[in-house]
Amino acid sequence: MVQGKQFLKFCILSVISYWGIQNALTAQQYQATHGSSYAGVSSIFNNPASIGNSLHRWDIQLFSAQTAFYTNTLYARALNISNQTTNKQYVTNGLQDRRLDQNSDLSLLSAMYRINRKHAVAIAFRGKFYQHIQTNPFHFEDTVSSLQSFFKLNRNIPFLQGRSTHAGWGEVNLSYAGAISETENSRLTVGATLQIAKSLGGGYARMNGARFREDINGNDTSYTAYSGVGEYAYSANIDVLQQFGVTSSSVSDFFKQSRTSLGLSAGLEYIAYREESYLDNRNAVGRPYDYKIGISLMDIGAQQYTNSVYTGRFNRDNDDIPNSRIANIMRNVSNTQQFKDSMTALFDSIQALPPGFKIANPTRAIMNADKWMGGSFFVNAQLVVHLNSRNIGSRLHTNEFGFISVTPRWETLNWGVFLPMQLTRDGQFWTGLAFKAGPLIAGIHNLGIIKQWALLNGGGYLMLNIHPFKKKVNKTRMDCFD
Repeated sequence: MVQGKQFLKFCILSVISYWGIQNALTAQQYQATHGSSYAGVSSIFNNPASIGNSLHRWDIQLFSAQTAFYTNTLYARALNISNQTTNKQYVTNGLQDRRLDQNSDLSLLSAMYRINRKHAVAIAFRGKFYQHIQTNPFHFEDTVSSLQSFFKLNRNIPFLQGRSTHAGWGEVNLSYAGAISETENSRLTVGATLQIAKSLGGGYARMNGARFREDINGNDTSYTAYSGVGEYAYSANIDVLQQFGVTSSSVSDFFKQSRTSLGLSAGLEYIAYREESYLDNRNAVGRPYDYKIGISLMDIGAQQYTNSVYTGRFNRDNDDIPNSRIANIMRNVSNTQQFKDSMTALFDSIQALPPGFKIANPTRAIMNADKWMGGSFFVNAQLVVHLNSRNIGSRLHTNEFGFISVTPRWETLNWGVFLPMQLTRDGQFWTGLAFKAGPLIAGIHNLGIIKQWALLNGGGYLMLNIHPFKKKVNKTRMDCFD
């Protein structure tokens, strides 16, 4: 019984995670900092030109982390502290297509430095992780306890199919920004980031036209699969950890087998100042601007992975296989080599995949406008145009959530309150909340996630930066750019 339940979980995850497609929120979605002159090094994740107009002469980010989810399938009940009840339903019931998109990023010991009034540089060390899952409509109920009961529930479904993509990598960001045009009341800055990435792990899976039929013989009912095409791949460096466990030697081999790739981000930022002032004082005393407009093209490039030998493309064409045999073949699978052996037994033919595959970065164009409303009040608006299609196709890629956002904020050097509101790429309307207290910024993407029966849509972020915390009106050697 235990093995049967484990296999059922495997099948459901295969149906829900075997067939995916993209993600949602921006792995760079530190929404509170977008457009802010206090953002420091984190501003390069939205527009590399922004560090050229930072109010900080220097900025060190000790730590930042962000995670975000979009799904129509999983409840956020496990995140609700007040909901630790006997009701453990976490998956939606009924007939529907299934989606799960997730991304996370982590940054450690990143820094920005303004060389002089016109030039700034930054370096950031980051890890980025994407998960995308999508299926065609199928039935699911929390009472399903076996593969046969799952087939029975879906006996009227014409076929099962879907896709999934996973990508993870570490990268070093090297950024430069410089002013190319400046007047008494305006400033145009351009910037670029070179991204040197090391693939940590990637993979994808596809299942097309998986069909089965119901066979009734008196009181005996069984289900027979008779067609379908499946394909899955993952990066070969994962085999090292699977075979030898996590040791210093295996981790070293894991990174040696990881492939290196290059990416690029670029942008420009235009500032219109409200009143005249001496150019040398502009950034030293934080001269208020009337508005700021930024345009950037982010994350151009792709991650490269070496394909594991335990992958392939599998085909079954009008050759019957009962559900009991499927369960028996898959029962004791505990690693990818055994999984490939089981898939070989289940399908009529197997084809080797190419030696490597690529997963495109979440390339997008960002248009950002920031308006000073007087005092310490600002309003930021942003539009994201995604350059990777959401349509199912042969090209593997990652994507972001963002579409349109508006963020009113009250912000000073040491304090801030932010109210980001956004319409995501998936048509979700999220209202978030974030606070700044000295070096710490903490925020939540979607306050609706705390509701009793909310789906797992949202996430949050945390950032710890150090920089000059005392605003000096009189120039010091630190402030002076002469």
